[in-house]
Amino acid sequence: MLSQEEIQHFNDSAICKTYKEGEAIFYEEDVCKGLYLVKSGLVGVRKIDAEGSHVLLRLANPGDTLGYRPLLAGEKHRAGAEVLKAAAICFLPKITMRQLLISNPELGAGFLRRTAQALGAADDRFFKTVTLPARIRFIHLLMILRERCGQIVEDGSLSMELPLTRRDIASMLGIRAESLSRLVHEIEAEGLIHFSGSHVTVNNPDQLLEELDAGLQ
Repeated sequence: MLSQEEIQHFNDSAICKTYKEGEAIFYEEDVCKGLYLVKSGLVGVRKIDAEGSHVLLRLANPGDTLGYRPLLAGEKHRAGAEVLKAAAICFLPKITMRQLLISNPELGAGFLRRTAQALGAADDRFFKTVTLPARIRFIHLLMILRERCGQIVEDGSLSMELPLTRRDIASMLGIRAESLSRLVHEIEAEGLIHFSGSHVTVNNPDQLLEELDAGLQ
C-alpha cells in the first residue's frame, strides 16, 4: 500500500516508545494528535461510564492501530488507552498522516474500510451480548486471550496469566462482577477451569472449545 519513499517518511516521522503496565497512552477527551501503532504488548481501550467507572471496551494487540477514527473525523478521543501488558508503541504525528493520506488516497480508503470493519465488529459484540449466554461469551473471551496469554503445559491443560481484572472481564461480557463470580464458581465446580488470582488453568481446553462451537451455532 505504501511506496518505499512513503515507508521511509513513515519511519523517519514515527516516534517509538516503551510503556509499562498501567501507563496511559492517551485519555478520553484528549485531542487526537496522531496515530498509534501497537508493536508489542497488550493495550486496553477504556471509556468512563455514567457512574465514573472505567469500562474496558476492547483489546488492542500487536499490529493494531489506535486513534484512526478521531484522526479521520477531526475529533477528540472518545475513549482512553491503557497498557495492560508492557508494550512498545509507535506514534505517527497528525501532519505526517495527512501528508501520507494526500499522497496515497488508497491509504485513506484502507482506514475507512477498517472503520467499517470496526463498526461491524461492534455490532457483532452487541449481538453476542444480547443473544448469547454469558457462559458462552466468557468461554469465547478465554479462547481469545489464550492466543496472547496462554500456553499448553505437559498434562495438556492450558495455563494463562490474564492481563485483565475481574471487573474488566465483566465489562467486556456485559455483565455485573457478581454475575461473573457466580459464573466462574459454576465452571470451576464442573472441574473445567481453576482461577488463582489472575492465573487461570483450563483443565480441558478441547472440551471448552466444543462447548463454544456448539454455543455459537
